[in-house]
Amino acid sequence: MTPEQLYAIWAPADSIWSPWVLPVPFAELTCRDVTALAQIPPFSLEWIQEGAERNLAIVADLPGADTIHYGIALLELGFRPVPVIDGSPGPSVGAMIPLDLSVVTKGALRSPTVVDMRGLLLALCQGAKPLQSAKLAADAPPAFLLDSKRMISVPSDDMAFDNRWMAFPQDFPSASFLLSKGIKRVVFVHDTFRVQPPEDLAHILLRWQEAGIAVESKSARFGEAPVAIHVARPYRFRAAWYRALAILGLRRNDAGGFGGYPPAPSGGG
Repeated sequence: MTPEQLYAIWAPADSIWSPWVLPVPFAELTCRDVTALAQIPPFSLEWIQEGAERNLAIVADLPGADTIHYGIALLELGFRPVPVIDGSPGPSVGAMIPLDLSVVTKGALRSPTVVDMRGLLLALCQGAKPLQSAKLAADAPPAFLLDSKRMISVPSDDMAFDNRWMAFPQDFPSASFLLSKGIKRVVFVHDTFRVQPPEDLAHILLRWQEAGIAVESKSARFGEAPVAIHVARPYRFRAAWYRALAILGLRRNDAGGFGGYPPAPSGGG
């Protein structure tokens, strides 16, 4: 399956949410001989009322492959998974799919990138078949999928391909667009014990909340119902120069998204 074919499955022309499926992880991702996902990891989804959540959007901020698996698990409940991944897989990772699952899960081979995207890329390939078979409506409620490892700390002497990235308001639909499509409630799903989103995501969720969309928080680890939250105001909220300052220290990729090698240390005498 070519990158274009895979992207068309995750961002079909008839879906109203396809403009927000970022093409970056698909650019060099060729799925060869990838077996279908035998079993979606178990997630507690009992809090979602099947067929009664047309006004709900989900923002899943989970690590690596988990975020894609979560989106696939939501298919049965009628949600459209929308991967918002802006980190480049690196110059060679896309060619490494399929991978032996033991390599992905046990770390037998060191990741060539700061943010290890191998499991996530494999999940994108494996999720293509169930997504194709789901026959979702064009206006199915969205589940925006992010990799919570996107801003992982990196040692100053690490020379790996630096593909860390951040989420920005421009990467998501505006509050007015969500409201026009009937979305009145957003649940932030995470794998931690916190209830507040990370700072980059707070810039997005607070905009939605200020426009009248209810924001709730939910841990994917437990089955309890989401709790309503007031999103804390992040630093530089609505500042015109926020994006420019926020990406300082991140490496832009010429092909789109974030990713690049750190400059080689000079050997000055």
